[in-house]
Amino acid sequence: MIRTIRTPMFLLGAVLVTACSTDSQTEEEVVTSMADGTVATSMSGDAANERGVALVRVVNAVPDLQRLTIRGDNMLELPAVDYKSVSPYQSIDQNWTRFEVSGAAGGAYAPIETNREMMSDGHRYTMFIVRDDDGAALSSRILRDDISSDSSKAHVRVIHAARGTDDINVIARGGESFFDGISYGSDAAYTDIDPWRGTLEFRAEDGNRQLVSLPELDLQAGTSYTIVLARKSAGTLEAFWFADTPTPR
Repeated sequence: MIRTIRTPMFLLGAVLVTACSTDSQTEEEVVTSMADGTVATSMSGDAANERGVALVRVVNAVPDLQRLTIRGDNMLELPAVDYKSVSPYQSIDQNWTRFEVSGAAGGAYAPIETNREMMSDGHRYTMFIVRDDDGAALSSRILRDDISSDSSKAHVRVIHAARGTDDINVIARGGESFFDGISYGSDAAYTDIDPWRGTLEFRAEDGNRQLVSLPELDLQAGTSYTIVLARKSAGTLEAFWFADTPTPR
């Protein structure tokens, strides 16, 4: 077992963002890639710091809501984001920002969730949008992205965004348990692991029953991975991922 996490992340609505590392400001540009082949490059943390901005992106983990739109103070609008997608990083020049989430992209803007966050210049953040515990409303939280520069390890975190699913363990098929006891609305913070390729299994902590798997996953050294467990509209579980890699100097 590497890490056990049980603290709710999303369920309280607006929460002050907390740093998971004091050195997560990158010196290099970062390339973000997804399983579908989508690739985006963002400026270095040093460049963002010099400009006096933070870098923010959005992940939509709500299967029945496409084209979610997020606005910040002064009508700043982040790119609309579909389910299982992550938007490119966008710079924000206000340390305190009030974010509003709307599902009415292209039409009348109707906020359905509001969150006020504090961010630091030069750092990267991801806003995760999920259903709240009752499923009737949305909830969001911004986490600081600790992009690793360690070229010998893969850097992995897991987000449990599958409402109605109890605590989970994340296991390398045929090998060790990477994370244990992740509850809904919680994140297993970045952990360094040896490079690994295979099938990742999500198992119920109670009884160790397999819930879903993520096959052909290739966790490479020098890359930071975010893996999200979600629940599709039909009620079945699925997992998706995206990866962040600092560009070589």
